[in-house]
Amino acid sequence: MRRASLAALALAAAACGTGASAPTAHRVEIRAFRYLPDTVTAAPGNTVVWTNADVVPHTARAAGAWDTGEIGAAGEGRIVAGAPGTYRYDCAYHPTMHAVLVVR
Repeated sequence: MRRASLAALALAAAACGTGASAPTAHRVEIRAFRYLPDTVTAAPGNTVVWTNADVVPHTARAAGAWDTGEIGAAGEGRIVAGAPGTYRYDCAYHPTMHAVLVVR
């Protein structure tokens, strides 16, 4: 009887895991005034996290779509990917810094 109960419990747990997967986090490092990697592909609902390894503040912003706000030295900024599309983004303080977030 106990063995049958454990088997039923295992099957129930497996069935619960077949639904939608948990949101995924994508990490971008800011180092030497660059976004690494410079292209990230995410699904809607995924989180994108920027970690600043430089000693000066940065941002990550896509005009009219999203903005992390200031990310201080050793700090993090994050957004949740929204509508599908290709979002070219830059740093408000250092306009030569560019990267791309593809949401699909």
